[in-house]
Amino acid sequence: MGLSKLGPIIRDPEFYIPDGNTVIQVENVLFKVHRFILSRDGSAFEGMFSLDGIPRSVSSESLMDSYPSQSSHCPCHPLSEEGLSDASPIVLSGDSPADFRALLWALYALPAEIFAMPSSQGQFIRLISIARIAHKYAFRTTESWALSVLTMCVCQAPDPSSVKANDAEVDGTSIVLSTSILIQLTEVAVLCAHDELHEAVEPLWADLLFAGQSADIISAMTIADRYRTQLRPLLGLAYYLMMLKGKEEWNKCAAGAGEEDLSLAPSSLLSPSSDKMGPNKLRLTRDQRIRLLSGYYNLSRACEALPNNPPKLTHSPSCYLPAQQAQAAIGLGGAGTAAAHAHARCGEAWETLWGGLVMSTMTGNGNMPIKIQYVDLLRKLHMVNHVLESLLNGVEGMGEGMNGGSGLIGGLNMAGNMNKNCLRMALKASEEKVNDALYGLADCFVE
Repeated sequence: MGLSKLGPIIRDPEFYIPDGNTVIQVENVLFKVHRFILSRDGSAFEGMFSLDGIPRSVSSESLMDSYPSQSSHCPCHPLSEEGLSDASPIVLSGDSPADFRALLWALYALPAEIFAMPSSQGQFIRLISIARIAHKYAFRTTESWALSVLTMCVCQAPDPSSVKANDAEVDGTSIVLSTSILIQLTEVAVLCAHDELHEAVEPLWADLLFAGQSADIISAMTIADRYRTQLRPLLGLAYYLMMLKGKEEWNKCAAGAGEEDLSLAPSSLLSPSSDKMGPNKLRLTRDQRIRLLSGYYNLSRACEALPNNPPKLTHSPSCYLPAQQAQAAIGLGGAGTAAAHAHARCGEAWETLWGGLVMSTMTGNGNMPIKIQYVDLLRKLHMVNHVLESLLNGVEGMGEGMNGGSGLIGGLNMAGNMNKNCLRMALKASEEKVNDALYGLADCFVE
């Protein structure tokens, strides 16, 4: 039947349909299908088939550009010459037989098959292929359907950090997602600019990264480096968690120590004909290690400045109301002065409280149960918020649950120099500071 660079030309066992009228070659595989199937949904194939004359070979890139302003009606190059037989197929480059087979399955599937949720990892991976290639060839309805089903499955999926990477078991209607599949989902969400799928995948990445496996963190770093603009939070968090592991772990991962665990490369780095992730090994690159060192330096400076930079406090109206009422009771004016004094006193208490709490995270003293790494900015902020929340509950509970009058927290609680509603506003501002720090992590890891 012929040869290609990939071996003998073969007919696809599933989609070489005897009564089809168009032969398409993808790599060394021939597909024979019905032209009207490929022409639906306003796809790029519809534009190609509308031409009276087409080139003998069509790449996937040129196919999507095949919408000329004027068609050339040339009787010496009839459309029937292209794709009519195995000897003269329409040749697509840049695709894999597996992806094209997945697209044809979606186009030919019965309603019962279309509406059935995937029940295996193989079917789930097929959906990813469908979304990717449907987007490429502008099958908009098919793309939208595949992305919607993927999003529903992801929302039902268990935490990938709790399963083995090669586990293909199914729990009810939930597909167990390995890290390799999570990478492919992230790629297709970015490619198709699908916000719902992107938002569904983000918490799975967070759970996986906080599980602390170096292989998973390097996988996240690698894919985030490729899509830096779209994956800023993932980029910052992955680099941050690897930074906390220290130089000894960086060197091990760069040298390939424990290489059997670093087997989770992005799908775009694998053979395009593979339905599953292959045996590729990921290591920390030189550029990644440089960015880790840069991040360590930048976060050291940020942590050094943290005690003297509390979140901006927005005072509650109740902060100055008692002082204003007291002045009115004795016939004095100056409500604005009373407010200014009350705000100043409350603001000073907040600055003292914030600075003390941050310093406690560095030393492990006071009410902090553990000593936190000096550069662990996020954990410091989370710990401060935890203590602020406890302090707020203690104020609202008339001192219940506090550590008596001892320590930093107890002393400030007894002093009573901060309005409890302002303390609530301070906690909110501190929580927002965590979100700002998380989003800004990516800016710390630059070369």
